[in-house]
Amino acid sequence: MNRLKDILNQKILITDGAMGTYYQSLYPDDEDIVERAVLKYPDRIKSIHKSYIESGASLIRTDSFAVAGPFIDSDEERVEIARKSYSLAKETIEESGKDCVVCADIGTVFDPAMNGEILTSLKPVIDAFLDEGAAVFDFETQTQTEGLSDIFSYIKEKNPDAEIILSFSINKTGMTTGGLSVDNIMRYGAKEANVDVYGFNCGVGPSHMAQLIEKAAFYTDKPFIVMPNAGYPYTLRGRQIYRGDSDFFTEKIKAIISAGADIVGGCCGTSPEFIEKLSKEFAEKKPEQKNIEAAEKKTTRTFSSFYKKIESGEKPFIVELDPPFDSDITKVMNSAHTLADAGIDIITLSDSPMGRSRMDPMLLGAMMQHETGVDVMPHVACRDRNIIGLRGALLGSYAAGIRHFLMITGDPVPAADRSQITPVFDYNSIRFMNMAKLLNDEAFSKDRIVYGGALNYHGRNADAIARRMSLKMEQGCSFFLTQPVYGDEDIERLAYLKEKTGAKIMAGIMPLVSYKNALFMANEMPGIHVPQEIVDLYSPEMSREEAEEVAVRVSLDIADKMKETADGYYFMVPFNRVKLICRIIEQIRKK
Repeated sequence: MNRLKDILNQKILITDGAMGTYYQSLYPDDEDIVERAVLKYPDRIKSIHKSYIESGASLIRTDSFAVAGPFIDSDEERVEIARKSYSLAKETIEESGKDCVVCADIGTVFDPAMNGEILTSLKPVIDAFLDEGAAVFDFETQTQTEGLSDIFSYIKEKNPDAEIILSFSINKTGMTTGGLSVDNIMRYGAKEANVDVYGFNCGVGPSHMAQLIEKAAFYTDKPFIVMPNAGYPYTLRGRQIYRGDSDFFTEKIKAIISAGADIVGGCCGTSPEFIEKLSKEFAEKKPEQKNIEAAEKKTTRTFSSFYKKIESGEKPFIVELDPPFDSDITKVMNSAHTLADAGIDIITLSDSPMGRSRMDPMLLGAMMQHETGVDVMPHVACRDRNIIGLRGALLGSYAAGIRHFLMITGDPVPAADRSQITPVFDYNSIRFMNMAKLLNDEAFSKDRIVYGGALNYHGRNADAIARRMSLKMEQGCSFFLTQPVYGDEDIERLAYLKEKTGAKIMAGIMPLVSYKNALFMANEMPGIHVPQEIVDLYSPEMSREEAEEVAVRVSLDIADKMKETADGYYFMVPFNRVKLICRIIEQIRKK
């Protein structure tokens, strides 16, 4: 039986309003999360459900938003809250004698590793809801889509008649914090077969929500749900307070219904007063006809010559430079001009490696690209920027002409500095790449950016490394820059990873320019293996010229051994010896 569709065949469906903010307004002394109130104060939750039912709500959501989030550590407690919240909502509806739908509510689902583990953690909660009789699920306030399809498939396998509501939280610009646009969401809702109802909730007040919905394109006639906040909050004594007007809210909901909403209700800041006015105004109103557009695939283009080279099998040359510690760019710009004269394909700029602050690689890169005419690929670390900062950095760099990025999680902040410097790590490199993938489909579609990842190939479990590479490739990663390669074991490992993943690998080559340099790299650089036979090629008595001759021979030998595996060569410049790198590249080209 499809309860939602049966109701929507006759009229607009009115949901309840906020649980969390309304509970806080009634019981300000309870500082715990509201979901625990189902265990500690069940009568309070039943009273709120009753108020919404009496206000005219036909869909009542369980007080269980946080069962998917980090606020409840214990699986046992999550299951207990799921069971109790459902039974309380069901009991309240039965006691009211009203024909309401009880809906199992699950809040923001976040799979930080993007490896599917979120389904494993949610299965006990979903099973608990199903055991209690849940036939309607509401996945609200979502920010991204990773892991959702598996969850929905699991529910449908358990109960093919279950109905699934999916709604996303957006900001005033029409974006989720995970980088999804309104159009991304409209398309996802249309194509996800196991989603019965889709739409938006939270994030914005009714006015901005109406503006965003009125501009949205519909690609399906599936029921569409919209639940805006009452307005925008202010903070008083650490609590968020909403002062929305229920009459204004109702007027904006009218516009939202006209734009295509079939199910309407309220999110943060709303109360039974808001729902009562919606019910009086729209209780007998029938849904509007939607204007369905064909969900044609967007045309996107990539003009990058570097990308075309690696796709065609031509091996490009990448050279890394380090931005300065101070404001003097003379040396690094001179190096860039030397590389440009040598005809290298792309310059890449590191992003404060080892957690030591250097000049911003994106700002420097834009200037360098403009002055030299060579494409520049800044590294962008998740360590130093939150989600807002990462997205803003990509947008700003794009406007400045940058089209290539190396997306990395970032080295940790040195232990001695952690009392003063706070690492961010809102995202890891995989999630960052997902953001870039979404931007390529939207803001960058006319000239897509090309981005790669770093490859630390030395871990014990090669298959685990390959799996992580594959996850990055699924998010649009076009290539990998490896750590410096020195030994035959390194080459064999990279060949294995390439065979497992089909990845484009830019083999890292860092010439060792002295005996001291060789010893340091062999003994003090984590994750880098320099065989003793290479160290033995150097001696303390060598002149600079003699050591560089050894460096050239070793680098050419590595490049030759890597020619079947490498899709390009990535050079790290020791001590700013750019002319040495140009010499090595010239000899590789001659072979």
